Amino acid sequence: MRAYRPGSVKSRGIPTIPYRDRPSERIVPVMAPHSYDVVIIGGGNGGIAAAAQLRRRGAKDVALVDPADTHVYKPLQNYVGTGLAAASSLSRPQARLIPKGVTWHRSAAARIDAAERRIELEDGTVLFGADIVLACGAVTDWGAVPGAEEALASGTAVTTFEDDRLAATRDAIRSLTSGRAVFTLHEQPASGRETALKPLFLACDHWRRRGVLGSIEVELLHDGERLHPVDEIAVAIRRHLDAYGIVLRLGTRVREVEGRSITVDGPDGSRVVRTDLLHLLPPYAAAELVRASHLDGRDTGGFAAVDPVTLQHPRHPRVWCIGDAADLGDARTGGALRHQVQTVIENIQRRRTGRSLTEYDGYTVAPIATSRRSLVFGEYLSRSHEVTRSIPLLDNLRSRPWWYALDRYVLPQLYWHGILKGRI
Repeated sequence: MRAYRPGSVKSRGIPTIPYRDRPSERIVPVMAPHSYDVVIIGGGNGGIAAAAQLRRRGAKDVALVDPADTHVYKPLQNYVGTGLAAASSLSRPQARLIPKGVTWHRSAAARIDAAERRIELEDGTVLFGADIVLACGAVTDWGAVPGAEEALASGTAVTTFEDDRLAATRDAIRSLTSGRAVFTLHEQPASGRETALKPLFLACDHWRRRGVLGSIEVELLHDGERLHPVDEIAVAIRRHLDAYGIVLRLGTRVREVEGRSITVDGPDGSRVVRTDLLHLLPPYAAAELVRASHLDGRDTGGFAAVDPVTLQHPRHPRVWCIGDAADLGDARTGGALRHQVQTVIENIQRRRTGRSLTEYDGYTVAPIATSRRSLVFGEYLSRSHEVTRSIPLLDNLRSRPWWYALDRYVLPQLYWHGILKGRI
């Protein structure tokens, strides 16, 4: 790609920002060692994929900020935690995944001055970016449920949403032969919320195969008033709840965990319930970086304010927000993130060349394994709550083996070799 010089009007791929448009030109020399064309905050799914796509489009000065040494493919955690995948398939060294030509700053971002496009890192490094892509994700907030963290540490509660608790979750499911099993689900914010139904159904499938399901009282506690915002997907989920004999309690949440007992608040008040297996969907909170940088909004709960169509920050159009870090409602899944990355990379290029921006339609997906060989691949638009289909001829609301094969075997390979390489 030829350099985009001041005053030029044409370029191929992602044009370099003209010198006069670089942020804080008075403070940052053009050739400053830490001044970049694009700075990406976060090295997860969205961050790595965005960096790879930028490089494929010809962007030269791309920086990625993330302190993690290991990269985890989170959708596989539900299969590892239920004994259907090996732990060794879950993660890879981050250094092997950083796209060639991308500068990796192995530190966390402490604060972003969005007006100046200035990023301060925890190690004292200061970066400047002509554009900033915020992909720092969300954080689990176990402290929001008193006793939950202690219960996870002692093994009286389990979860497939923490990679260091997967073996304990698998063993708890395998060893249970009678009693009460309680699984939780909650409204947004949640990362891949619908996937919390995977361990529920996969555990029930295991118990049914072992012939002990009839001896286990299985409950799903959901703090929302509706099972799912999309009626058709709610019907599909309900079908499998009924098939396994799972008791659904809406408007019900776990207020506190104490040993094997939980205090539950529901429509009929509070009660204490004894559990033999408790699987928790973590509470989620915004990364402190978002609040510290004043990138949140009035009603975003600390998450980054964002135009849901262009994925720009409403006050800072050169800051782009994707994934769990952004206030995007139900669009907090890997499938949604893939579409968001494509939209942002296209819009960075379009904005620099003076063209109208493309639009993110709110696509997301609810892949729900209903047994060890079958899955519902519920695709929908998160803003309109309408069902959509990537493959029009296949019903993605019916649990089928081919959807399971896609989610369990095909997508992990596409992730490592396609999405993170910027090819998809």
